Amino acid sequence: MTVLTRPETDRLPAGAAPVRPDGLLARVRRPCPDHGGDCACVARDERAGCLVYRCERGEHHFTVR
Repeated sequence: MTVLTRPETDRLPAGAAPVRPDGLLARVRRPCPDHGGDCACVARDERAGCLVYRCERGEHHFTVR
């Protein structure tokens, strides 16, 4: 059994606004370009116009436009 947790807001990249855990964007998933796997959308960066994903395996964030 796997338990996913959302990072705290202060751990998000600068300028990123967290998505609602029960919202539509929280269901969007993408593979990490460095580690593969299935990463959840955790925030959106309105200024950059992209979504922010959290790679649990590599413990980092990445963006997709």
